[in-house]
Amino acid sequence: MGPMSSSPSTTQPDAEIPAETPVETTVSPWDDVSAASLLEAAAEAGHTLDAEQLEAIEALAAPHARGVYLHGAVGRGKSWLADRVLAQIAAPTKRLHVHGFLKELQHHMAVQQLPLPEAVAALIGDARFLLLDEFHVHDIADAIMLRRTLVTLLEGDTALLMTSNYPPERLLPNPSFHDAVLPAIEAIEEHLETVHLGGEHDYREQSEHTGGFASGSWRVGEAPSQAHDVVQVSLSATRSLNALAAGEGTLRVSWDELCYGNVSVGDYLTLARDFERFELLGVPNPQFMDPEPFQRLAYLLDVLVDADRPLDVWAATGREAFATAMRRPRDVERLTSRLQLLREG
Repeated sequence: MGPMSSSPSTTQPDAEIPAETPVETTVSPWDDVSAASLLEAAAEAGHTLDAEQLEAIEALAAPHARGVYLHGAVGRGKSWLADRVLAQIAAPTKRLHVHGFLKELQHHMAVQQLPLPEAVAALIGDARFLLLDEFHVHDIADAIMLRRTLVTLLEGDTALLMTSNYPPERLLPNPSFHDAVLPAIEAIEEHLETVHLGGEHDYREQSEHTGGFASGSWRVGEAPSQAHDVVQVSLSATRSLNALAAGEGTLRVSWDELCYGNVSVGDYLTLARDFERFELLGVPNPQFMDPEPFQRLAYLLDVLVDADRPLDVWAATGREAFATAMRRPRDVERLTSRLQLLREG
């Protein structure tokens, strides 16, 4: 069969050539971050950066597909750097300490009865960039919660910056439980770039005590006596705290009540939301502290430093005793570093 011929009556006008469809480009919130801006922020704050911090800045300002897991020793400036990164992001952001992260997540799941994926979505809201500060895992319950949450979070498209004292492979190092956190470690290593902020110098030792938590104090001895009535401070609909005073934004409370009683990290978060300054009386020698109250003190410091709430302490001994106590809590290095922020009263 020969080629088909067409008559003039059936000739069709030339079809329009469709315009090229523009190629969509994905803009990452990380594109807003520059090393020059981070260096400028350090200069404005009067910080002299060491070589390891400069290397970390260059790594943070490099292009990132999803995000960064920034880890290093205590007092190296990880949270400060992370906050400066967050300040450069033009898109909606959210910042959470790991304790607040877990509290919000549990609220969405337990109170609002949301399944995990929807709870994670509710937690993030419209944020396109999430800073998760001081990430750590020390017990099996948190490991199970965080591994499911992180896998869900990292399978989404929210840009992420995590800080930690631990490299990913050392999260929950206890060999009896380490397998429980392996999926979270694998998700971190697959989706995030690991940046090590090296060096050992703890810059918290150079605190100028000018504001926030660092404007608090550590005094050896008994607090000045004050006439007072016990004040009930609400922790929840069914629980309360017996404070020595709770007025004008200041919570004055005994060690036995705040750290020896049945008080949780979530309670500390509630108190940090409701009060602007804290006075803690009767802190005993750490050599005589039971492990659980000692650990609660570490959690309390985590929460108050993150919320930047001043803390005034009256204790039986100086802060140096906490570094050599026999029954020290997990992450005792972070606890002793935080104590260095307080001025001697």
